[in-house]
Amino acid sequence: MSENVYKIRRAFLIPLIAVVVLLFLLFLISLFNSQSWEIIVLAILFLSSLFAGVYMTKKEIVVNDQGLKIKKVFRSKEFSFAEITHLAVVVLKKKVYFLLTTTNGFYIFSNLFESHASLIGSLVDRLGEEKVEVEVKKYLDNPLERLALIVMSWVAVVVIIAAIILRVAEIKI
Repeated sequence: MSENVYKIRRAFLIPLIAVVVLLFLLFLISLFNSQSWEIIVLAILFLSSLFAGVYMTKKEIVVNDQGLKIKKVFRSKEFSFAEITHLAVVVLKKKVYFLLTTTNGFYIFSNLFESHASLIGSLVDRLGEEKVEVEVKKYLDNPLERLALIVMSWVAVVVIIAAIILRVAEIKI
């Protein structure tokens, strides 16, 4: 029984985790000499980034001979290939979203997964011609990588580092 596990790309997870850690550090620094509104804003930013980080690290898709399993933080959905009724794709510049329709509902995932072309290719092979849109097969000929989100995450890391340096140096912006 072969089983392939697809997770969110590490190139995105590393800066996301760095943002979470740096926001926590900035929150701790602001506890000592900041106004209460600043502490509240940093706490909200830290908690929301922590939630997003945990969500992204736990999200995975497992494809095996029996079917497909989509795992998230507190839940897991598992269904066989017979339950999948349709596979479609929506391309918005470099953002690509795949729509997987099943008898129990629909699921959307993006090209932010590692080896997403391999994931889609394995689904196309197992689902057959009648369940897969033509656009999905065209997409597999020229898959797109979503690098802008990774670059923006690294920019966020740099901005937070600059804010920490300014806060530690006691320079108010």
